[in-house]
Amino acid sequence: MSNRTAPIDALVADMVSRFDEDLREDFEERAGIIEFEANLPRAHAECLALIDLLRRHPEVLINAIEGKAVSGTAHS
Repeated sequence: MSNRTAPIDALVADMVSRFDEDLREDFEERAGIIEFEANLPRAHAECLALIDLLRRHPEVLINAIEGKAVSGTAHS
């Protein structure tokens, strides 16, 4: 069991809560890189990380809208 905190923004937190472990790890890593490298507040970095993840995995958004489980097995 991971010891992760929920994203700051409620919409981002809702989307991320639907991710499997692989997508969640991808999101966390991207948010951390953006926060550190761009010197941005964490909330802003999480929003940008979510946008990047949705760009690379559009099925995430489609599945979330349809209420399906979201998996990171399909990579683009």
